[in-house]
Amino acid sequence: MARYNPSADLSPLYETMDRLRTDCLINDGSLLSPGRSLWTADNFAGLQRTYVQNLDAGEGNFFEKLKAQLSDSTSDGRCLMAELIWLLYAFQRSDVAPSTKDQKVREVWSWSGGELQPEVAALTDPVLQGVGRAGQGYNNNKWRELVLLITAMQDLKAKPENERRHLVSDGEAFASWMDVHVEGDNRQLRHILPFLFFPDDYERISAASNKRDILVGFGAASPAEVRSMSFVELDAALVTLRKELEAKHGSRVDFYEGDFRTVWQKPKKKKQTSAQEMNEDEIVPPWNNHELNTIFYGPPGTGKTFSTARRAVEICLGQAPEDPIAMRQAYNQLVKDERIGFVTFHQSYTYEDFVEGLRPRPMASGAGFTLEPEAGIFKIMAERASEQQGNHVLIIDEINRANISKVLGELITLLESDKRMGASAATTVTLPYSKSAFCLPRNLYILGTMNTADRSISLLDTALRRRFVFEELPPDISILVDIELDDSALDLAAVLTSINQRLIYFLGEDAQIGHAWFMGMKTKADLDRIMAFKVIPLLREYFHDDLERVRVVLGGGDGFLSRSQLPVPNGAEGYAEDRYRYSDIYREEGAYPEEAYITLLGQS
Repeated sequence: MARYNPSADLSPLYETMDRLRTDCLINDGSLLSPGRSLWTADNFAGLQRTYVQNLDAGEGNFFEKLKAQLSDSTSDGRCLMAELIWLLYAFQRSDVAPSTKDQKVREVWSWSGGELQPEVAALTDPVLQGVGRAGQGYNNNKWRELVLLITAMQDLKAKPENERRHLVSDGEAFASWMDVHVEGDNRQLRHILPFLFFPDDYERISAASNKRDILVGFGAASPAEVRSMSFVELDAALVTLRKELEAKHGSRVDFYEGDFRTVWQKPKKKKQTSAQEMNEDEIVPPWNNHELNTIFYGPPGTGKTFSTARRAVEICLGQAPEDPIAMRQAYNQLVKDERIGFVTFHQSYTYEDFVEGLRPRPMASGAGFTLEPEAGIFKIMAERASEQQGNHVLIIDEINRANISKVLGELITLLESDKRMGASAATTVTLPYSKSAFCLPRNLYILGTMNTADRSISLLDTALRRRFVFEELPPDISILVDIELDDSALDLAAVLTSINQRLIYFLGEDAQIGHAWFMGMKTKADLDRIMAFKVIPLLREYFHDDLERVRVVLGGGDGFLSRSQLPVPNGAEGYAEDRYRYSDIYREEGAYPEEAYITLLGQS
């Protein structure tokens, strides 16, 4: 079946699409706010006027321009736009994270002057995880897809209910109707919507070019024949091909899976086929004063992740924007351009995950599987850097949580600058699974982060420490000095200093708390939440749930953790030591008294 997906359970999305079909396309309801009437002919006519006929083709952020374009729209029109944005995002799997989808849909909805409920069925991760890649072109041209969607829905809403019901209940009729609103191959919703509404009849393919390649690759049609096919004919031919393959192999078929994919999707030609054939003079990294291998280390909350992102942008672009938002946008673009890669190490992370390993792949015959080499993020980033101009960066978060010797294996030698490609002692190794030659390019930088609360630098492998430069990121109290709470005179810098002084006394420098947790606060309620959900849980972890020690670090009073003595059980008189029950004031009262902080500061 086309609804089969080898990597995810998509039933929550399909169920949501069924509800959208009934509540919104046939009727005039709402997906995100049941009971409201949003998908009406009048509301789509309003979006045709305020958006389609008011396009902003200039430079700028899509959502900033969208907000301006909707300035004359009604409240219902803006809510309807939020639901259309949800539909635009529904297909995308790896291009846009579920959290980003949720945030953007809620942001557009908020332009109406209201807020969505915290729990919305259509905005849960299982629904928002998506189906497949739509590509960068889809992201960059959301406006074009949105025009198609609004125009098509306006046409649908102008039809009698019985005709609407027929169109959204018959896959072929729906796809044929969509063709009326499509110009050429560059409207991906033409392929996405039929699949989302009719996953049994259409493939999870967002590009006409892929559909043609599949038919040609499996010999179902010639190149000339697929070029002459309409979208409806392409879809019909794919259904026939899939059913034939399922009958032949006795299993479900996904054209993006294993051996099926290799039949039609040919690997891209590379400029070089091995390390020996690379023209080393072509890949010369731009000069900068940054080290090839750097680890940022410090206690939790000192901004290590942000610092690595900024350093990565500086390495790739020469400098990073001062504005944090602009810096993050530059970082995200470099990730999309595949010049920055990111991975988080953990205890079970292996060489096979990081460099390359053997992975099972089903045979095209459907009988059994083969083991084939599959590149990990390290090899992938090295190959990209070898083939492209400019610097590339691989960020390894929590680098000390894995066994580095096992993860890198023999490749730890290649990290050294003089062992890189084109250097005086350039070294090439043969990878154990693919048997291919591998040499690390000079334009691939490695940045790591290390939480010193988890593990001291002194415990790291000597070979690793010798190959990396370590940059400490200690708590910076000065950043908090000028932050004033709107409703309290509490000194955030003094609060953090007091906690850290106690932690240094009991546990040492590595167990401090970083300033980043306290940035961006505006009210005492913000401070209370950080104390309740970040600081106190971390202290409990530090002291292995010895809550008496946690109370001492928090000033020793009952302001944060109250203490009451437990009665001695019968028969334990004379033997039992004093024992206590501890209660988090925030969990009971929803806030900490200001006196708790005064006690912490030693000012009571």
